[in-house]
Amino acid sequence: MVFLQSHVNRIVDVPISYFWNRLRAFDKIQTLLPKTIKEVKIPKNFSNSPGDVRYIYLDKVYHGECIERLDGFIDERFMTYSLLDKSCLPVKNYVSTIEIREKNHEQTVVNWFGHFKAKTENRSETVSMFEFNYNLICSNMEKQYIDYISKK
Repeated sequence: MVFLQSHVNRIVDVPISYFWNRLRAFDKIQTLLPKTIKEVKIPKNFSNSPGDVRYIYLDKVYHGECIERLDGFIDERFMTYSLLDKSCLPVKNYVSTIEIREKNHEQTVVNWFGHFKAKTENRSETVSMFEFNYNLICSNMEKQYIDYISKK
């Protein structure tokens, strides 16, 4: 197994507080990937705090369960989470870090990294899969922000 990295650096057309609040709602990941995630199960004692675990069930390309742990965060700047090794995804030792900063009042700069070992031979496909999902989350946030603003 080879250690790999996925990375997305982009500007997201939402205020940093909106991006951060959506990212930090660790239990609400399905709202950011509604077509990818079949179900999310949250333990009763879940508090969106470091150490909390969410159980994600996928139904598309990779069928099955992913267990993710919120490892830590620094308010409106940095968050890290990891994928526990019981996973339907073709990776081991996955750790993700997201760093954000304000570009201006309506835009957020996002640096999203994933570090992992690929279980499959098609390493570039695995790297691309994570980068696609990071971009999809950012794009969905932009679309949902427009809906949020229009309802105000």
